[in-house]
Amino acid sequence: MNSRGSVDALHRSTMHGEPPAHRERLLAFRPLDPTNRPAPLKTYTGVAATLLPRELRPSSSSAVEVLSGHVAEPGQLDEGLLGTLLFLAAGITRVARTVDGDPIWFRSAMSAGNLHPVEVYVVGDDVHHYQPLDHALVPLRRGVHVCDDVTLVLTGIPFRTCWKYGERGWRHLWWDAGALLANLLAAADAHGVPAQILVGFSDAAVAALVGIDGVDEVPLALVRFGTGELRLPPPEALEPVTARAEPVARRVLRFPLVVDAHTETALDLDAVARWQQAALSVSQPAPAVVEAPPDPYSDDRVEHVILRRGSTRLFRRQRAPSALLEWGLPAACRAVPLDAAPAGTLLEHFVNVHDVAGAEPGGYRYTAVGGFEGCTRSDDPRAAGSRLCLDQPLGGDSAYTVFHAVTLDPLLDTLGGRGYRSAQLEAGIAAGRLALNAVAVGGGATGLTFYDGLVSRYFHTEAAPLLAVAVGIPQTRPARSGAPGHPVELPGYGRLMSRLAAGLHRS
Repeated sequence: MNSRGSVDALHRSTMHGEPPAHRERLLAFRPLDPTNRPAPLKTYTGVAATLLPRELRPSSSSAVEVLSGHVAEPGQLDEGLLGTLLFLAAGITRVARTVDGDPIWFRSAMSAGNLHPVEVYVVGDDVHHYQPLDHALVPLRRGVHVCDDVTLVLTGIPFRTCWKYGERGWRHLWWDAGALLANLLAAADAHGVPAQILVGFSDAAVAALVGIDGVDEVPLALVRFGTGELRLPPPEALEPVTARAEPVARRVLRFPLVVDAHTETALDLDAVARWQQAALSVSQPAPAVVEAPPDPYSDDRVEHVILRRGSTRLFRRQRAPSALLEWGLPAACRAVPLDAAPAGTLLEHFVNVHDVAGAEPGGYRYTAVGGFEGCTRSDDPRAAGSRLCLDQPLGGDSAYTVFHAVTLDPLLDTLGGRGYRSAQLEAGIAAGRLALNAVAVGGGATGLTFYDGLVSRYFHTEAAPLLAVAVGIPQTRPARSGAPGHPVELPGYGRLMSRLAAGLHRS
C-alpha cells in the first residue's frame, strides 16, 4: 500500500512533449468520443432530495482581507451557511447551450475542460450527496454519527476527465478538487468556520461510508469543519448504500494505469497516523497570512469574487498593476490547512513575467521563504510563455504565467505515491486561490496545459511542474452568475468559442 511505482509510471507517461515512459500501460481509446460522453452530474433515482436554503449568507469582511488569510469572527455552521459554502465551492452558476440545445453547466470553481469530475458528500450524523443543479442533499445513510461537526468528502470520477485527457486526467482529479477547495476555504474563512483538509485517511473506509466502489469513483480528500473528532468506521461495519446512481456513461472505460496509481497509493486505517507523522519532515514553512493590498473595493466580498470568476478566454496585452503579481501570487501560495503540509506547503512556484508594473520581464522562482528569485531571461518572454503552454497564445498574452511545481523524488521517498496526490491537490488550491485573487484586483486567470520537461529546462530546475495558470487583464467583462438552483443563461457562448478557436490558431 502507498507505493510510488505506478504513480511514477503515470507521471512519466503523461508528460507533454516527452515520449511515454510506459506506453504499454496506456489505454488505446477514442478521446472525446461523442457517443460515450460522461454525464456531467451524478444523479440518484428514486430518492427524494432535501432542498437547501436558496439565499446566500452574506459575509462582512473585505474580500482582499479574507484572501490574504484573515479569518472572520467565529460563525455557526447551520443549514443556511452550509448551503452557502456548498454553492460557492461546487454550485452551478451559469448554463450555456450547444447548437443542439443541450445544456453546458458551469460551476463556481474552475475545472479543466469544464468536465467537473469531483463530487461532494456531506457527512455528520447522516450521509448525503450534494446535488448542485437543484442545490439539494440526497440522503444516503442515516445515524452513522462519524463526526461531531460536519465533514465533506470529495470524490473523483476518473472517466469524466479521462474521456478527454486519457491517463493525464488522473492528475486533473486533484487539480479540480483543489480549485473547489480554494473557493471553500475562502468562503469558510469569510464566515469564521475552521476547516482542515485531510488527504491521510483510509480509502476503503471513506469509499464504503459514501457508497462508492473506489475504482470508477474514488475518494480524494476530506474537509473537516470545526474541531471535533472524525471517527471512520471500518468498511465491514457498514451496510451497503441502497440508493443507486445513474451510470456515468453508456460505457465507462477503466484506464489500467489510473486504477493502479490510485489503488497503490491507498492507506488503511492503521497507516494513517504514520503517514501524517512522516509529512512533518517534507513540508516547508509558509505564512498563513500575507499583507493585503490597498483595497479600492472595500465593499467587495468573497462571495462576489467567486461569482464573478470565470476562466479568462482572451487577455489584453497590456501592463498589469503590481498587485496582480506582488500580492496575488504570495496570497495564493500561503499556508494551506492540509495534513500533508503541516509546516505550510509542499510546493515551489515558477513565474514567467510578461508585463507587470515594477517587474522586469523574465522567469522567476517564487517561494514563501525566499520570495522572487530570478532564474532565467528570454529575448521574448511572451513567446516563451506561449511555447511553454503547449503553444497556446493565452500563455504569452497574460501578464504572467505561473507553474506550480514540486521536486518529486524527496516527496515520493518520504510520503510514497500519496505524496503525489497531496502535491497535486495543493497545486489545485494554489491555482484556485490565484484565480480568485486576480478577480479581486480587477484581473482574470485561466488554467493551461504545458510541456512538462520544457518548463523544467526553461527555469533550470529539477522540480516537476504540476499545474499552470495564466494571469492577466481580460478582454471581456465577467459573465453574471445565478443563485442556488437558478443558473444564469449565457447568450452568445458559441460566438465566444469561435473567437477562442481562432485565437488558438493564431500564427
